[in-house]
Amino acid sequence: MLLSFISSFLRIMTKIRRFPFFSAAAVLALTVPLSALADYPDLPPEPPRAASSFIGMGAATGTPSGDVAQAVKPVLRSLPVPTMVQSAPFNKSDLYAVPVTTNFPRPLKIGVQASLGLSSRAQWLRFTLEELKYVLGEANLEILWFDNRQLELGVKSRQLDFILADADEFALAQSTGYYEASASFLPNAAIRAEDAQAAVIFTRRGRESTAFSALANPSTTFAATSRDSLAGWDAAVVKLFQNGISRTDIEDRTTFYGWSSASVLHAVLSGAQTVGILPACELEKLENRGKVGITHDLSIFSPQRDDTLSCAHSTITYPSITVGVLRTLDPAWKKAVSTVLYAAASQRYGGEWALPAVNRTIYDLFYELKRGPYENLGSWNLNRFLRENAEFIAFALLAAFIIISYAVSLSVLVKRKTAQLRRALEEREMIEAEAVQSRQHIANLERTGIVGQMSTIIAHELKQPLAAIVNFAGSLNRRVQKGNYDEKAFGWALGEILDQAERANQIVNRVRAYAKHDYPPRTIVDLYGVIGNAITNFRRARQTAAEVIVRVNKHSMAEVDAWEIELAVLNLMKNAADAISGVEHPKIIVSLTPIDEKTWALSVEDNGPYITDEAFDNLFKPLQTTKGADGMGLGLSIIASIAERHAGRCTVERAGAQGLRFTLVLPRIVGGNEPDLAEDGLPPKMTVYKEGELASARGADDFRIENAKPKTRAATMDPNNTNVSGI
Repeated sequence: MLLSFISSFLRIMTKIRRFPFFSAAAVLALTVPLSALADYPDLPPEPPRAASSFIGMGAATGTPSGDVAQAVKPVLRSLPVPTMVQSAPFNKSDLYAVPVTTNFPRPLKIGVQASLGLSSRAQWLRFTLEELKYVLGEANLEILWFDNRQLELGVKSRQLDFILADADEFALAQSTGYYEASASFLPNAAIRAEDAQAAVIFTRRGRESTAFSALANPSTTFAATSRDSLAGWDAAVVKLFQNGISRTDIEDRTTFYGWSSASVLHAVLSGAQTVGILPACELEKLENRGKVGITHDLSIFSPQRDDTLSCAHSTITYPSITVGVLRTLDPAWKKAVSTVLYAAASQRYGGEWALPAVNRTIYDLFYELKRGPYENLGSWNLNRFLRENAEFIAFALLAAFIIISYAVSLSVLVKRKTAQLRRALEEREMIEAEAVQSRQHIANLERTGIVGQMSTIIAHELKQPLAAIVNFAGSLNRRVQKGNYDEKAFGWALGEILDQAERANQIVNRVRAYAKHDYPPRTIVDLYGVIGNAITNFRRARQTAAEVIVRVNKHSMAEVDAWEIELAVLNLMKNAADAISGVEHPKIIVSLTPIDEKTWALSVEDNGPYITDEAFDNLFKPLQTTKGADGMGLGLSIIASIAERHAGRCTVERAGAQGLRFTLVLPRIVGGNEPDLAEDGLPPKMTVYKEGELASARGADDFRIENAKPKTRAATMDPNNTNVSGI
């Protein structure tokens, strides 16, 4: 009913645009008292107050009602002074009078975290408060003890001038922006205020392994003092969490023994609990009281030694009790309290006040425990996610838009390109069909060219068998006419006639095979003889004054078609002869050199005139000639085709300032089983003589042949004879 009434009332008040202040006051008057009562269910009944109107004003006086005043400044409920603080002994003679200003217009409100009075720092805490009362005057101080919740409420409402709390609670107060650090507790066991406290995790010696992995065992139980202790609980939880043990699992297996360190120690030593968790230096105090021998009775988990805290501890160190002051407080009041704290001779009670410590480790602890400023990280929230990832989300949306736009444009582009590709394929098919026709035409021309090139050799080669047939037939005819018939001579002559006729038939069949592209299989031959036959045919077919230099070794074996290689060499030499016509001191060099174990380089070089780059680039193109009307443009194309059929290639390069060098790369045969001469692979009736058999066959137009090896003599060749010697 009450909530329904409030909802209806708010809808009415939002329509009253002329009275925004009244509307706000009504909201505060109706809602704040309910939340305040919900926060403090055990509060004593409030004293009678003036009745409140709906708009938050007193019905009788018109002043702000008690509800509105409470909303502006909530009432803080303090706790009694802890018994341990009241009963803590101290010597009044230790109090030190410090000359400070004590003329305060009102008492200073000091809020103290009540749980500190339950710890072992109770005696030191009492001495500090007594020193403040002694110097500043008890009438100038109002010391209030609060639980954590009330202390946070006092901080947020800024009703406290000073707060005295553990480092974690002070960090929460500092995060509001209302309070700043004035001093930090520095225990006698540390050198830096940042190393004031830590947690020690221990077990009975000989009972458990001191590796943190052993603590993951579900049978391992823990003993601790209180969940409100930074050093006695939170620090240890962070350490265990970092070693793979969840906070929930730790709490489920932990028994809390209040603020009694002795009870925790007894539980571990008696075997009631496996592992104990205490604030650092508590074991040393118990050892001083004779309760335990640390090195003899206990094992410490992961003892830390890289800080200034001398007590045994298992975690990183943290700042301890901190005094915070309201930022807007009068500087004279800040100075007075700070002077008293720094001057207090409190070391005999466990420590002293030092300059404020850096709270970096406290915020790291908050991050691990998802407390304070990191509390919202413990659960997923859409608004936080959008806020924290706004740039990434914007970038992702932009990227998605770009990708979608790209996909759409790409699909359109693909359609266009597909249509273009179809048209291009159709055009390509047409071009390929034309190219096939052109290649067929060129092939026909090549075959015609090959047959024409072979005609010179064939005409010459057929002379020998035909002449022999004519001679033998004429001789037989004369014997018949004379009546001189000798059966044995007739039989021998007829056999020779048949042999020569068969040889002529082989020559004709070879030409027909070339015309049909029916190439015979390659055989292992000696390129020495093949090149010699080509040179002999060249000298018989051409009249040239050029000097022909040949550098070829015997037994240069290769698996080739001797006819084709001879034709290629003959063509290259004819081209060279055409190129050097009219050149002073013309020269043609034919050489055969090994490139490696598998290939030969057969080169024909001339010293003809320089040709342009354009003509050089067109040398191997079909139907392109440098001979004018006398050339068909097929010679080099035929040579390149012959090289390709032999799994080789034909290349051309400039031979210096003048001339060209054509090179045929051919397969090489290496081994010791090749014959000295390969007569079967040579053209018909081309005999290769042994060295020295043709010493008397030189003529007036002999040409010089240089052997590739310096130690082998140079031999000569008779151009008018069908025989080759000494190549």
